[in-house]
Amino acid sequence: MSGGIGPVEPGEGTEPHEDPHAAPHAPRTPPAVRRLREVYEGHRRAVLALGALTCASAVFAAGAALYAARPRPAPYRPPAPSQVFSLAYVDPAGQDAGRDPGQDPGQTPSAAAFAFTVRVRAGAGPAVTLERLTQSSRALTIEVQPPLPATLAPGEARDLAVRIRVTDCVHVARNSGLPFLEVTLSNGFEKEDHSYIPGDRYARDLSTALTRACPEDRDASTSPPS
Repeated sequence: MSGGIGPVEPGEGTEPHEDPHAAPHAPRTPPAVRRLREVYEGHRRAVLALGALTCASAVFAAGAALYAARPRPAPYRPPAPSQVFSLAYVDPAGQDAGRDPGQDPGQTPSAAAFAFTVRVRAGAGPAVTLERLTQSSRALTIEVQPPLPATLAPGEARDLAVRIRVTDCVHVARNSGLPFLEVTLSNGFEKEDHSYIPGDRYARDLSTALTRACPEDRDASTSPPS
């Protein structure tokens, strides 16, 4: 009896390309679905980027609005020149009264004068310029040395020599004391006119000088100044 071995059947797990531990293959995604997913992802990224840009723009706009609405300090405004400027009568510097050589005795003694010193001072703030110093009487004129304008730095004091000349004895107010001196001041921001009263001593000295320059028997027929 002859015997033979038949074909050997493959055992379990011995089939070609068969891996008993391999996971089942995932189904392939159709191309159309992949394209839809790509379009969706691109659209989603664009929407997210636009949202981020919109948020950033809103934050920037809100910040700009807050910055524009912030309280702003008031612009610097220095004190008025007259608030930091002072003028004080110091002393008489002598007076002279007389007529020019050859002047008619009936004319006003144009050389008659009262000389004195005033001390001007500037306080804190910008420099103050004294542009003009005068008085209200048309019968008197004022000369200042050194000539004006005079600019005073903050805290600076300066003495000025002032000479008052009589131009019309008939209309000079000798007994009133003429207490006011008028000035024009500026500080680069503002200009103003102001009046100063140098005090009773100034009024007495000026009245004495004017009485000396214009005696009581002054010529009442002298024409008033034009």
